[in-house]
Amino acid sequence: MVPHQSTSAYVRHQRISYALVIVIYLLYTMWSTEQGLGTNYYHAFGLSPSDFSESRLRRSFRQISLRLHPDKNPDGHQQFILLQHAYKVLSNPLSRFTYDHAGPAAASCQSCKTLGDYMLMAIPHRLGVYLAYTMGCVAMQVFRVGKYGAFWQYIAIGGFAALELTMMTSTKEPGIIRALLALVPHRTSHEMAQILQQVMVCFFIALNQIVPQFIPQEKNVSSLELAKELATAIQATKAEVGNKSRRLADVFKGSGLERHMADEFREELQLSMTLASSAKFQAEFTDRLNASRQVSSA
Repeated sequence: MVPHQSTSAYVRHQRISYALVIVIYLLYTMWSTEQGLGTNYYHAFGLSPSDFSESRLRRSFRQISLRLHPDKNPDGHQQFILLQHAYKVLSNPLSRFTYDHAGPAAASCQSCKTLGDYMLMAIPHRLGVYLAYTMGCVAMQVFRVGKYGAFWQYIAIGGFAALELTMMTSTKEPGIIRALLALVPHRTSHEMAQILQQVMVCFFIALNQIVPQFIPQEKNVSSLELAKELATAIQATKAEVGNKSRRLADVFKGSGLERHMADEFREELQLSMTLASSAKFQAEFTDRLNASRQVSSA
C-alpha cells in the first residue's frame, strides 16, 4: 500500500527509492567502466594475465600472425602491426610487468632498458592524474559543490596514489587488487586500478546525492522578511510606550512634574520593552526554525 503524500512514511519511502536509484546507477557505472576499457594486449592472443605463459604467447602469435600477415590478408595490415607491438611488449618480462602495472603508455617506452627506467616514465604521468583529482576537489570546495565527504575525498586520492605507487614498485600485488583480479581475471592490475578510480569518483558523486536526502537541511530564512517583522515589532513597542507615558502624564497632571515624569518613564519603558520584544522575537524565530527542521527530517 502506497502511503499518502502528506505522511512521513511517504517521504521516507521517497528518500529510500531515490537512494536505490543512485546506488543502481553507481553499479551500472562500474560495469560500463569495465566494458569501456575494451580489449588489452592479452586479449589479442586469446590469453589473460592469470593464465599467461611465454609458450602460449609464442604459439598464439604464430597462428594469428599467419592469418593477419599482409601477404595473405591485405586488409589486416594495421591489425598485424598492432599484434606485433603487443607481442613485443608481452614477450619482454620488463615491459610486460610495466604494462600490467602502469599501462600501455609506459610499456611503449623505446629507450627504457631497466624496470626503473619504465617506472620513471610512468610515475610522473600517474601523479599528474592524482594532481588533477586533487585540483578538482579543491575547486568543488571553493564553489561549495559536493560538501559531503570532502575530507574522505582527499584520503581516497592519497590512498589510490599510494596503491598505484605500490603496484609500480613491488612485484607482489596489493591485497585489494588480488581480490578484484580473482573476480575479473582477464584484466590487468593497471586496468583494475582505473576501475577503482572511477568507482571512487562515482561514489563521492553518489554520496553527495544520497546524503542530503537523509540529513535535514537548514532552510534559508529571508533576511528582508525578518527585518520587516522586527521593524513592525519596534513600531508596536513605540506605540505602546507612547500610550503608557500619556496615561502617566495624566496621573501627575497639575503637579508640574507630568512632563518630566513622562519623559523619564518613556525612556525607561521603551528600553525595557525593546529588549523584551527582541528577546520574544528571537525566541519565536528559534521555535520556527526548529519546527522547519523537524518537518524536513520527518
